[in-house]
Amino acid sequence: MVCVSLRSSTTLYVVKWWGVHRYSVNNLHPVDSSDPLHSVHRSISSPSPSVHSTPPLTKWIPRIPGPAARQPPKAASVCAASPDRHDTYLPSRAIEQGDASMVYYRPAPIGADLRYGFERRVERDESVEEHLDGLCDALRVLHEGGRGAERLGGVVTWRGMMTRIMTAPFEDRDGWEMNCVPLGGSIYLELDDPPEKRSYRAKDSAKWALQSYMGYSYESFSTTTPEGDPEDSPEGWSGDVNTNVQWCNIVRSAIGEIPLCLGGEVDCVQAEVGAPNPGLDACVELKTNKVIDSDRADMVFHKKLLKHWAQSFLLGVPTVELGFRTEEGIIAERHLFETERIPALVASGPRPAWYPTPCLHFLHAVLGLLVRHLLPADPRPPGAPPVYASEGNLPPAPTFRLRFTPRRGVELFRLPSVNSERWGGILTEDYTRHVLERDA
Repeated sequence: MVCVSLRSSTTLYVVKWWGVHRYSVNNLHPVDSSDPLHSVHRSISSPSPSVHSTPPLTKWIPRIPGPAARQPPKAASVCAASPDRHDTYLPSRAIEQGDASMVYYRPAPIGADLRYGFERRVERDESVEEHLDGLCDALRVLHEGGRGAERLGGVVTWRGMMTRIMTAPFEDRDGWEMNCVPLGGSIYLELDDPPEKRSYRAKDSAKWALQSYMGYSYESFSTTTPEGDPEDSPEGWSGDVNTNVQWCNIVRSAIGEIPLCLGGEVDCVQAEVGAPNPGLDACVELKTNKVIDSDRADMVFHKKLLKHWAQSFLLGVPTVELGFRTEEGIIAERHLFETERIPALVASGPRPAWYPTPCLHFLHAVLGLLVRHLLPADPRPPGAPPVYASEGNLPPAPTFRLRFTPRRGVELFRLPSVNSERWGGILTEDYTRHVLERDA
């Protein structure tokens, strides 16, 4: 089981992989409710759980469903992603609309050395907080251009946030915290990533710099551009690694009745070199993994497939390629996986490491909790007249935090006023004013 609790409320929501159960915090007994999240999937019975009000997070351990429960119910079904816009992150990290950074898939040569070019790599400055700015700027352009942007009543965020929530039922090591704020009929959600966390992560990642680099190197060996490969480089090498450069796709989808507007990087497309953007159906995600040489390595690989599947599934990318490398970084073999078939591959093993059903249920339940408790606090709900405020005098931001602790659960609570130049610590004043003042 996975627990979701809501502080500063008389109600405790316990989210299990088969649904959401509501309890009174005062007497802790089940309460009849018309809440649509009360049962995401009623066809599976369960014993009454034991719930404690202190501490706020009860110690529920994710339960692994049996083979009969592997298909997601309709309530947690995910609508196919529909692309809205494509943005290019340039080497300077500046953003421009279009497909300038889109590259084309080309199989990496077996025997290529993924350590090549390590000393010349250019890495993005992780100390710079980008928040949701790129995504918000794109939505503003779409709206001002007369095109529909996000569907209201849902969540706007980067694909990585949805991946973290979706894979939480099977995460037993790394916790996370996210901040969220409602505005204009949508919930804006981002990772809580203060400087001390980034500094610690940078020190830790320095130990694994070469291993991390090999993933980017594999992308260079697996792609090409209309300009061709640089001279005096190994076979298949399309250029030195610069992690500032990204091709970002912004898509609209939904889980159940909850709309999603997601932005995420896509590695490449399968198309003739120089052809225009062929769409999501031709996109490919590129990943690397050490050669599987033991039962333990096979188990670890199957666990890693959860994140690979979730990332591609959420953005609507149909194909994932895994490049298997030796300990020294030499490409030994490649395999293409259909995203939709990855869960079946994992389930076919003697002891499956994960199933998709709890992931979809948990994502639907957590997002439903956000929608239910954040949207009523929106200072500019859908249909309301524009809100005009003098410069530097925006309405207070109703900021909430979502916290996940492995093997314990998730809690949602409201934060006091946030001391930040950004509205709610998330959105720029300019974008906030745009949403408050735009036509309904």
